[in-house]
Formats: sequence, C-alpha cells, structure tokens
Amino acid sequence: MAIPLIGPRDPPAFGVVNVDGTAAMQLVCDHASNLVPAALADLGLDDGLLDRHIGYDIGAAQVTRLLAKSLDAQAILAGYSRLVIDLNRPPGHPESISEISDQIPIPGNRNLSEPEQNRRLTDLFEPYHGAITEALAHLWRRGMPPALFSVHSFTPIFGDEDRPWDVGVLWNRDPRIAKPLMDKLKAKGLNVGDNLPYSGQDLAYTINMHGGASGLANCVVEINQDQVRDQAGLERWAGILTDVMGDILVMKDIHEVREY
Repeated sequence: MAIPLIGPRDPPAFGVVNVDGTAAMQLVCDHASNLVPAALADLGLDDGLLDRHIGYDIGAAQVTRLLAKSLDAQAILAGYSRLVIDLNRPPGHPESISEISDQIPIPGNRNLSEPEQNRRLTDLFEPYHGAITEALAHLWRRGMPPALFSVHSFTPIFGDEDRPWDVGVLWNRDPRIAKPLMDKLKAKGLNVGDNLPYSGQDLAYTINMHGGASGLANCVVEINQDQVRDQAGLERWAGILTDVMGDILVMKDIHEVREY
C-alpha cells in the first residue's frame, strides 16, 4: 500500500471558507498556497523560491477570503503549491507537474514514475476537485444554478514580456460573467486584458470542468500581483470585485443553465 503523500502534521489538500455562504456562487482559488508536503522536502528548491510567483499566485488567496466574506459566498482554496501538482491543468498534461517553471528547475519533479505522479493526483488533485463538485451540487440543490468564479494573480513581468494590465478576465465560450465584468472594470478606469495575459480559450481546466461542462456561468479573474502585495491592495481589489460581482450576480441569465 502506497504511503499517503500528506502526513499527519501536514495541512489538508484544500481549505473551505464560509461553508454556509448564501450566495449562488462558488469561489475557487487553484493556486492559493505555496506549501509542499513534508515528504517532498520543498521539492529540492532553494530557500525563498517557493515564495515567488512560481510557487503560488501572490495575493489570490487573501482576495478570495475577503470576497467570500463580502459576497457571503463559499470559497475552496488549494492547500499546496502548484509546483507539487497544478490543479488548473488536466492530469498528464506537461504542465501538470512541471520540471521547470519560469526557467527555474524543479528537482523534486524530475524523472517521476507514474505511481509517484498518481500519488499527487490521488492525494491533492482529486480531493480539491471533488470538493468543488460537491460544493456546486450543494448550491444547485438549493434551487438556483450557481456561478463559478476563480481568482488568480499574474506577475507583471514574465521573462522578457511586459504585462501592463491591472487585471485580466479569462473565459472560454461562456461570456455571461466575462463581458459585463470587463465592462464594469474598464468603467473604473482599469487596464483590463480580455483573455490576457493568459487565455481561457487555451486552457482553463477548473472553470471548464466544473462550469462549462455543466452549463454554469463561469469566469477567471487574474489580478496584477504588484497590486495585491499589501493589505491596502488586497482590500482595494476585494472591494472592486465585490462591487462589480455583486451587480453581475443579480443578472437573470447568470443563474440559467446554458450550453455554448
């Protein structure tokens, strides 16, 4: 029998905030944490590297928690670093367990056997996504199809690429949240990227799996990390998103099942 990846002193695979939230919306944060199970010894990385953007989405967890409170919505947050396994990539994808991230080698991810990769899938990936499935089902049973909103952040400079946006809105086929969200953010004077700096039409596993596949309204927001590095920035962005999402969630078509 395989030894569990998460030991008795490790935190759980995911965390839940505001479990009794009344909003017909599920918040998720795929890259909330930079923790690594003790058994993996920080993946062989030098001190400080997990605190950088390669380890997690800086500020995303804190904004998600603030949103859960202000919108009275339940939030599910990843418990471990995306370098252990990326919860926003399908199993087996080349970026699911990356050997290199932003030109930095990840020693603990090199030459993993299939059983070693499957252990990360079983112990971390599946519990997180199973929790999202159950949470959405619970909300749906209350009588209204819920919306799915995923919070991320991005580094304003990646390699030689300058990313000037204050925020990006990522979406695939369903425009119901994305379009009004971009309009409302632009009305606040923000530089908004439409499927920038990443595109939800290329790869957005979590919203596609749990939202798009079920016809639920869904969207990802990517906040510039430089704007959520302190408490003032976190509260500012939580306030902005509370304002705009509060308006969007009362739109009738947000809570309809639609296939795109």
